[in-house]
Amino acid sequence: MEKLKTFLKWRWIRVLQVWNRAPIRAQGGIWVLIPAVALFISFLTAIYGNLSRASIEYDIQRKFKAVRQYNDLLTLMIDAETGERGVLLTKRQEFLEPYQKAISEIPNTITNLNETIQAEPGEKPRQERIGNLAKIQDLINRQLASLKKSQDFVAAPKSDEELYQHLNGGKSLMDEIRGRIGEMQNEEERLLTERVEEINSIRNRDYIVIFISLGIGLLARLVSFYLFERGIVRRIHRLTENVCAINNEKSLRYPFSKKNDAIGLLEEEIAKIAEQKNLEIKSK
Repeated sequence: MEKLKTFLKWRWIRVLQVWNRAPIRAQGGIWVLIPAVALFISFLTAIYGNLSRASIEYDIQRKFKAVRQYNDLLTLMIDAETGERGVLLTKRQEFLEPYQKAISEIPNTITNLNETIQAEPGEKPRQERIGNLAKIQDLINRQLASLKKSQDFVAAPKSDEELYQHLNGGKSLMDEIRGRIGEMQNEEERLLTERVEEINSIRNRDYIVIFISLGIGLLARLVSFYLFERGIVRRIHRLTENVCAINNEKSLRYPFSKKNDAIGLLEEEIAKIAEQKNLEIKSK
């Protein structure tokens, strides 16, 4: 621990030595540069965070849309099944209305769902969802064909065993459709949760960067003030003491910095006056 303290102290002394040798223009540039860099980093982080959030929010909207479309598709299938079952029970054609409405809307619903899936950013997950949708569409086509066949049982009554087999087959297809659509909805909801967590993570990161940038800015101001005191204020103070010594025809108390800046030029002029009066000038 002591070695670390000694090392840090030595490095700080070296920084001060380099700083003291730097001209005023360079010191002023560093004073401005440090907080400006912190502000620039904060700005870049904020821009990157906003772009990331915008992309994630778009994907969240897409996933919400996909979940809703899966639910709409399942609802239409249930309506179609309900209409056909109503016809089988009552032998009345007006119960076909939910079925007819459903089969007219199902193709557009599948098309819209496919377009939503096509917007999936990743190639692999997009292809997986397209494949799953194709399987669901195949099951739906088989179920719609089965439901349409139910009308044959109304036109030409079959035996109870045949009706049972028909209804049991339709139930099995519908259960599989529900299961596959449920799996797709669960997957979209899982990814939706992950996306929300990503947004929260980005928001927390932005807050951290803002506080770090604020801390860097404040620290830079404090360090700049300290270095300003050790640099310009200290040089002006020594310059003033040397001018007082010249007026009193005494030896100069402090050596001149010999820096190539405005104060350095003033020090050179004062040094010439001291030499003219044969006053001793301390060497740095």
